[in-house]
Amino acid sequence: MTFHSFFAFFYSIQAMNNRTLHYWIENKQTLLKDYDKRVARYRKVQKAMVDTLNTILSSEARNMQVKGRIKKFEAFYQKLLLRSQEQIIDNPFDEIKDLIGIRITVPFLEDIQNVENIVRKNFSVLEVDYKHRELSVKEFGYDSTHFMIEIPEETALRFRVKETLSCEVQLRTILQDAWAEVEHELVYKTSLDKVEDTIRRKLTALNATLSLADITFQEIRDYQRKRYSHIQERHQQLLDKVSTVPEKMGSQYRDREEIPPIPHHPEEELSEENNVNDLFVAAINAHINNDLDRALEIYSHLILISPNHYLYNHRGLVYFSLSQYEEALKDFTTAIDIEPRDTRVYTNRGLTHRMLKQYDKALKDFEHSLELNPLWTDTFYSRALTYYDMGDLHGAIEDCDRAIALKTDFKQAVRFKQFLLNKETE
Repeated sequence: MTFHSFFAFFYSIQAMNNRTLHYWIENKQTLLKDYDKRVARYRKVQKAMVDTLNTILSSEARNMQVKGRIKKFEAFYQKLLLRSQEQIIDNPFDEIKDLIGIRITVPFLEDIQNVENIVRKNFSVLEVDYKHRELSVKEFGYDSTHFMIEIPEETALRFRVKETLSCEVQLRTILQDAWAEVEHELVYKTSLDKVEDTIRRKLTALNATLSLADITFQEIRDYQRKRYSHIQERHQQLLDKVSTVPEKMGSQYRDREEIPPIPHHPEEELSEENNVNDLFVAAINAHINNDLDRALEIYSHLILISPNHYLYNHRGLVYFSLSQYEEALKDFTTAIDIEPRDTRVYTNRGLTHRMLKQYDKALKDFEHSLELNPLWTDTFYSRALTYYDMGDLHGAIEDCDRAIALKTDFKQAVRFKQFLLNKETE
């Protein structure tokens, strides 16, 4: 193709596009009537898709919000005019694929990838657009993941839609969604060139702040998840110690996987300059890793700095693990004196009385614990163990039933009840 023939071809295409553009300008009312005929059915399809996504995501135990929308005619029309300047468009309803739109808003950054995987698993994904990849480090804009997915044929046919439909799914965190809404009003509806430098800098700073907040929220969630895992492990150690069943029933009932030890640095000096929260975490880690002397040392140091009922309760648990029950009793009693409304401490002291065979005192503490919180499963389980020690199998079974009713996956209570039922038949 020669230089002149190339430009002739280019201008012929441009002329055709211009004719397409003028055609849609002249036939706006005809297009509006066609839009009005379709929109009611599209709205039903959109609602069905929202319901489907809600069902899928709720089955995955995801905490998120799903909303749908149908692109308004004026927005649809403006997009058509823009596209008509670039290409020939015969059927706008085939070309403009985001007439049906769905937005999924999630709390945390990690949920973005999780939901993306769920969408890919359940729908035919036609294309994916990661908006943040379009921005340089010097630009600001909203971070969002956009999917174009195909509406399942059975969904479309249910509402008498014969053509192949697609749907745009926007996936954002709550903060990304907040930014997108504000940006749409302050930037998108105004040419960026008209945004003053001072406002531009403020918007950039705000966008960076929201992005950092998303990252920080995710870090906090990761930390809490890790800490909860550690607390559960320590709780498991306590239940293993007080339970008489695993020793009687054999190791085959221990189906809990060993958790690898958490590294710590016992050579660190303890001083008031140490961050109290860091020391508390170090004490919990030492307790979980069965480094009880180290845990005892740190808790005792913290009590000198800032005595409170939490620290006395934790140190009491360490004494309990060391079988130093008299010292544990002192710490649990001090904790109760400081804060007499913590049901957990009464249960812990009751267990300590049980280990000392002070059954009446143990039952009194368990009763007080249940008065404060009648749904505390550990108290029912602990009292069941005490009833068993006292020879009351019926009372022990009843408390196991109460614990299991409140917490169906309470493995210790389930296997203890089975042990008790076997005892009854002997």
